[in-house]
Amino acid sequence: MPRGTPAILVSMSLCLLLSACVPDPAEAPPAVFDLRPPTVLEAGPDGARSFVLRFDENVEPVEGSYSLDPGSAPKASAEGPELRLSLGEDQEPGWEYSLLGEVRDAKGNGSRFLFAFSGWNGRPAKLRISEVQTAKNSSAAHPHRDFVEFEVEADGNLGGMELSFSSTVKTVNWSFPGAEVRKGEVVVVHCSPEGLPAEKNETGDDLLASGGIDSSAGRDLWSKAGALPDATGVLVLSESPGGKPMDGLFYADGTKSGALGDDRLGGLVEGLVEYGLWSAAGNPAWEDAFVWKPSSARSILRRGAAGEPGAGEWTLSAASAQNPGTIAAPP
Repeated sequence: MPRGTPAILVSMSLCLLLSACVPDPAEAPPAVFDLRPPTVLEAGPDGARSFVLRFDENVEPVEGSYSLDPGSAPKASAEGPELRLSLGEDQEPGWEYSLLGEVRDAKGNGSRFLFAFSGWNGRPAKLRISEVQTAKNSSAAHPHRDFVEFEVEADGNLGGMELSFSSTVKTVNWSFPGAEVRKGEVVVVHCSPEGLPAEKNETGDDLLASGGIDSSAGRDLWSKAGALPDATGVLVLSESPGGKPMDGLFYADGTKSGALGDDRLGGLVEGLVEYGLWSAAGNPAWEDAFVWKPSSARSILRRGAAGEPGAGEWTLSAASAQNPGTIAAPP
């Protein structure tokens, strides 16, 4: 600018330059910016060599972002909001896997995810709950801790099957480790281990490998997920995490009445009723539970003869007659 040019001309020129870059509000709508990343709605394995994620919008895979541990990097493909990951080899039932990856939407917003999951089980065993001990006792001669005993009704693998139990305040989910079982076997899941080295999961052929309180002649498995509800709760066995229920038990101490709430306990009971695994007179209520006086000296036993699913199938053991690992005859 030549020396002596009035300052007001510089200001006018700058104003004209800026105004030329701003659209007329009357002629152009304001710009809409999409800064929200894709959100995962559901995810999980749907076959021995595949894992599927469904997002809330269309996505594209980010090449080179995928890894699986253990295993080789999966190949990713997307169709609309579904991302499918193809694995290089079959998953081992019940193995713990971790999966890492990233996607982007049409606006370039990225979403990075990390999932832990149990390996796909294409042939889950059929199990039936036979005995439940809901509380530990302090007996020196006959000590017991929380356990759930199952009878194997059909051959298969336990890997990735899920045991869920809920009280009115807490829900616990635990996945079985991989183990081949045959019809007639007995499986005992111990829910209050003491952390002893002898408490070993018997996933192989040696069913006498484990020690500890309530270790049995059956197949002993040890869960660190949490103790069973003592007085009131629901247990659900499912083929896979969040999958179809196979069996269950709903029990209560008799102090509650009326309709169940819309909490997790109520939802699990509704699932049992929906699949014909528990009977209810209309909408599930507390009166539909197996009503009992909670006891650390007695376990809840399934009656020998099959009947209508529900409270009538269950009874109590004799005092101090808990017998994990052996199907006990009701008194």
